[in-house]
Amino acid sequence: MSFQYSRRVYLGDTDAAGVVYFAKGMEICHEAYEESLASSDISLEQMLADKKVALPIVRAEIDFLRPMFSCYRILI
Repeated sequence: MSFQYSRRVYLGDTDAAGVVYFAKGMEICHEAYEESLASSDISLEQMLADKKVALPIVRAEIDFLRPMFSCYRILI
């Protein structure tokens, strides 16, 4: 399954230096994960309500090739 998530970097995503902090980068990646589920008609809300299926994230990795600043458009 191929999925792309385009998002603007907001001022609130950045630290005092104006750069996206690594933990916020992971949060943005989690947004992309949730959007990928929704685009595949997988209801995260229903899964959580049913309590029958769990999709734990057991490993996560992020590589920053260059700083991300406010107003940038990023593609995940």
